[in-house]
Amino acid sequence: MHRNLTALASREFDVVVVGGGVTGAAAAWDAAQRGLSVALVERNDFGAATSANSLKVIHGGIRYLQHLDVVRVRESCRERSAWLRIAPHLTRPIPVLVPTFGHGMRGPEALAAAFTLLQLLTLDRNRGLPSPERQIPRARLISKREALERCPDIAGPGLNGAGLFWDGQLTNPTRLVWELVRTAGRAGAEAANHCEVRGFLRRGSRVEGVTVHDTLGNDTFDVRGRVVINAAGPFAEQLYVQTGVRPQRHVPLSRDMALVIRRPLVRGQALAMQTAYRDPDAFLSRGARHLFIMPWRDVTLIGVNSIVYPGDPYALGTTGGEVEEFVREIDQAVPTWDITPSDVAMVYAGLLPIGSGTLRHANVSFGKRPYLADNVRTDGLEGLITAIANRYTIARGLGERAVDMAFQKLGRTAPACRTEVTPLYGGDFPSLDGLVNEARAGRNDGLTPDQRERLARVYGSSWSEVARLVDQDPSLAGALGSTSMLRVEVAHAVRNEMAGTLADCVFSRTELGTAGDPGEDALAACAEVAGRELGWTPERTDAELGTVRSRFGVVAA
Repeated sequence: MHRNLTALASREFDVVVVGGGVTGAAAAWDAAQRGLSVALVERNDFGAATSANSLKVIHGGIRYLQHLDVVRVRESCRERSAWLRIAPHLTRPIPVLVPTFGHGMRGPEALAAAFTLLQLLTLDRNRGLPSPERQIPRARLISKREALERCPDIAGPGLNGAGLFWDGQLTNPTRLVWELVRTAGRAGAEAANHCEVRGFLRRGSRVEGVTVHDTLGNDTFDVRGRVVINAAGPFAEQLYVQTGVRPQRHVPLSRDMALVIRRPLVRGQALAMQTAYRDPDAFLSRGARHLFIMPWRDVTLIGVNSIVYPGDPYALGTTGGEVEEFVREIDQAVPTWDITPSDVAMVYAGLLPIGSGTLRHANVSFGKRPYLADNVRTDGLEGLITAIANRYTIARGLGERAVDMAFQKLGRTAPACRTEVTPLYGGDFPSLDGLVNEARAGRNDGLTPDQRERLARVYGSSWSEVARLVDQDPSLAGALGSTSMLRVEVAHAVRNEMAGTLADCVFSRTELGTAGDPGEDALAACAEVAGRELGWTPERTDAELGTVRSRFGVVAA
C-alpha cells in the first residue's frame, strides 16, 4: 500500500477521516467496508501519537466494577473479544495477579464477590473465539503459597493470597493501527500519512473537506468530502482552535505516563499493586488505585501516572522530575525491586479526555465515555463529526458509531458493521501456534526457522510477503545490530507500508525502538536500509538519526 496524493486530491469522497490513530483507522476501515468512499489523512505517522503511548492493555472491564458501571464493563468485554478475534497475531490474553490483604475491601472476600459479578456480566466473553489460546479464562482466587510462587515480590504484612484474572495485551499497538489502515485500503480507502490538516473547506455553515499539507513533499492540496470525521484524538479540539472553529478547548485532558523498565520484573503475567493515590470516582473502592506492571518483550511496562494537562497537546512532554516522582511511587509499592531512574529505558506519554481535575497533584477523574459529537449541534457546522476515544480498547466501537452518524448525515441507510468479526489483514488464521509451526517448517528462503517464526508472530498470515523479499535480496536476511529484528522488515516497511521517515521504521512499522534504545549499530543498520530505499543523502540520513535518537532517554528536570 502506497501514498497516492493524486487520488486524494482528484475526487470527492463520502467521508474524509482526519487522524490516523486507532480511532480514525478503525472508522476508515468500517466506512470503506460498508461501501463508502473514504480518505484518511494523518499529520505524522499512523498510530505514532496517543495510540503508541498506551500501556498496551485491552481492558475487559473489571476496573469499572468499583464504579458499578455495568455499561462500561459490557462494552469493554465486547471490545476486548473483538480485538482478540480480528487481530490474533497482535493481541493475546494475559493473566493479572492482584494480591489480597486482610479481610476488608483489599481482602479475598471482596475480590471474590467482584469476580463473581464479573463472571455474570461477561459470560459471552469468548464468543467467536474457538481457539483456546485466544480465550479469556474465568477469574479465580489463589492461595498465598501459589501467589508467592508466581511472584515472590508481593510478600508483605497481611498478604493472604491473590486474585487472578485475565485481560488482553497488545503485542504491537502501532502495527495494529497500520493493519487497520492497510485493511481499509484493501476495501478501497485512500490513506496518507505525513499529511497535516491546515484548515476546513467551508461553504457557509457546511464543511466540505480539508486543506492538507504534505510535510514530506512540502505541497498543499485539498481533500473534499461530503462528511468529515475529526478523529484526531487529543489534537481534535486543538485543530478547531487553530482553524477558528472554536475559541478554546472544552474537553479536559489527562497526561498518562508509563515507563519502560529495562529489567524483566514479571514474567508470564501482569501484576496490579496499590499506590498512595486514590480514584475519586470509585463507588466501591478497594483503597488506593493500582499500578499495572506488564511484561512486554524482554522489558517491563509500568503505568499509569496521570496528571491534568491544560497545555498545548502538540507540546506534550515529560520532565525528569515527573519521571523521578513516578519511580518513587513504584518503589514504594514494590520496594524489593529497588527501581531507580537509571532503570528507565523509555517514557511513554499520551493524552486522554478526563472528567474533572484542576490541579497538577489532584486525583484525576477519568472520562467515562468517549466523546462523539455532531458539530452542527456544538458549533453550528454541518457535515462535521468529532470522535475522541478515551481508551484504545473502545476505539473500534467508537469508529463504528461515528460511521453510523456519517450515514445519517449522508441520508443513506447504514449496512451492518462487520469490523467486530472480520479479521484484519494478516489475521485470518485459526491458530497462532499452528501458523508459527507452519512458518518454522517453511522452505529454505534464506531465513532461519527462528527468523520465520518472528515474521509469523509480527505479520501473521502475511509473513511470507516479507520473506519473499529475501529471495530477491539475500542481504535483507541480516539482523539489525544485535536485535532479533531483520533488515527485510525495514525494506518492507518502506516499499509496502508507507514508511517515509526513519522514525516510522523505528517506532511504528517495526519494534526496533519501542522498548528503548536498541543501540547505535541497530539504528545505523536501519537507517542504511531506509536511506537506500528512499534515496537519502548522507546529510538526510544523519538528520533522521538525530531525530530518532532524541526520542530515547529521560528528559532532564
